[in-house]
Amino acid sequence: MARRVSIKDVAQRAGVSWKTVSNVVNERPVVRPGTRATVLAAIEELGYVPNHVGRELRGGPTRTIALVVPELQNPYFARLAERMQAAARERGYTVSVEVSLHSAETERAHVRGRTARPVDAVVISPSALDPADLLDRASGPPVVLLGETLPGAAGVVHVAIDNVASAADVVRHLVAGGHRRLLFLGAEDAVRSTGTDRLAGFRAATCFAELPQDPTLVRGVGDWTREAGRDAVLGALEDGAEFDAVVAGNDLLAVGALAALHARGLDVPGDVAVVGWDDTVEVAWTRPALTSIAPDLDALIAAALDAAIAGAEQNGTEQSSAEQSSAEPAGARSSAGATGRIAEAVIAHRLVERESTRAVPSA
Repeated sequence: MARRVSIKDVAQRAGVSWKTVSNVVNERPVVRPGTRATVLAAIEELGYVPNHVGRELRGGPTRTIALVVPELQNPYFARLAERMQAAARERGYTVSVEVSLHSAETERAHVRGRTARPVDAVVISPSALDPADLLDRASGPPVVLLGETLPGAAGVVHVAIDNVASAADVVRHLVAGGHRRLLFLGAEDAVRSTGTDRLAGFRAATCFAELPQDPTLVRGVGDWTREAGRDAVLGALEDGAEFDAVVAGNDLLAVGALAALHARGLDVPGDVAVVGWDDTVEVAWTRPALTSIAPDLDALIAAALDAAIAGAEQNGTEQSSAEQSSAEPAGARSSAGATGRIAEAVIAHRLVERESTRAVPSA
């Protein structure tokens, strides 16, 4: 059997490096026209067919983006992964869904490019990363943060809804419905997180509305799960906290809150209204159906892919330019490096009103 023509055979025939051949095959605009013509002639002469799997192993573009999420039991992340796969496919990319299980080690490995399979970029919803994990990275793929941000993380893009504003929208909606004592679920001790931003918006809006600023009406939770939401509400009731609405940090907490209220014989929304975040599929099927903050998921995915692909292309161009400065005649230019500031992409949201926040009848 004849030996398969390799990229190195083409490089030797054309008198260039194999990475220059890779640039030509992938139609990158960093190769001089004369060199490109020479490489294309060698490809035609030798009958070279690119080996895309081999290209991954040699460090070339993979056309793959890693989506790293903490879990898939949360319907929000499952829907995100499914729809990002479809959106990326339309752009000629594949999405590799990776589940970190809230492991800092796993998340760190992905943002530093220390995984078994290379990718062009990483889109991650971090749950355990420290800002230091993104600082002073000597190498690694472009990184896009979804939802959670990391203060001081330079050279990355953060894509999320405005959590402060959305919390204020929730408070205004409940106040308009006649509610006065609001219980917040999801307070966190992090420097800055989704939970801290939503709590900040909640506090500002309740203060503006001159609602009671009762510390017993703010509850921290270990995990944003159904069980945690149930336990937090049961704990508040056992402590004697008085509230007529629950503002849950996500839909899972809200579903758990519903279960606790039903277990104690409280009517929703007659006795207590409930609101969540993310507008996951299940909230339209709860009894009563839950009001929730809905992010524009298509816009969020588009912004994340835009940032990831732009970062991957810039990264590839910079590497290729550096390689050609030694492989080709002097005068080849290199691209500018990434910026040192985090870029924010704020995605639209809306409050989807359902039966769980029906207006309280006037006395």
